[in-house]
Amino acid sequence: MGNEQRAAKSALKEAQLLATAISSTVRSDFKKEYKIFEANLAARVKNAENAIIDAARTKEAIIAGVITMRKQLDKAQRRFTRNSNSDELKEVLLEIAEGLSRLKVANQKVAQSLSFVINPTYSAVDLVEKFTLAMQVNSAGWESDARNLDANLFELSNDNSPSEMDDLQNYIATQGYDVLIAGDDRTSKGIKIAKEKLGIQSSSSDESE
Repeated sequence: MGNEQRAAKSALKEAQLLATAISSTVRSDFKKEYKIFEANLAARVKNAENAIIDAARTKEAIIAGVITMRKQLDKAQRRFTRNSNSDELKEVLLEIAEGLSRLKVANQKVAQSLSFVINPTYSAVDLVEKFTLAMQVNSAGWESDARNLDANLFELSNDNSPSEMDDLQNYIATQGYDVLIAGDDRTSKGIKIAKEKLGIQSSSSDESE
């Protein structure tokens, strides 16, 4: 293995280390932010679940209470139809009104308990936006590391011709070998052809002749 290959392989190790570090950083940042996002999203559902179940239980009780009061009212009305005892009907109506008032208060509490589900501090959409924003913030660091990696690879991608080749070409050009190759044809055309054979670039003065 030549010196160029050894130098390239040695320099590429740094690029490989940079690539590994970038992958590790991205993986670590993503895992951390995803864990937070997952926990917050699960809490959003869990808290909503508790409130919704409690609300459903209370609503069932309210409905049962209303059904009972309606039966009491129907029964009182039938008795009133038979005996025209308005005092008894009034008493039942006042009891029902009082009961409805209590049920309304209970229903208001249900609405209050559900308000944070309907208008949470962070909705599921907010949590997704927070997660994507965190990823964008972290990605600024990832991009910086990636630029360093690209810069490292660009530096190693030297497409210039080896100096040894240029030195040999220049040496041939300055030693007058074009005259040797031209042989007996020392005309400007002959010299030009000889230079072309040697890969020597003709000067502007040669081309003007």
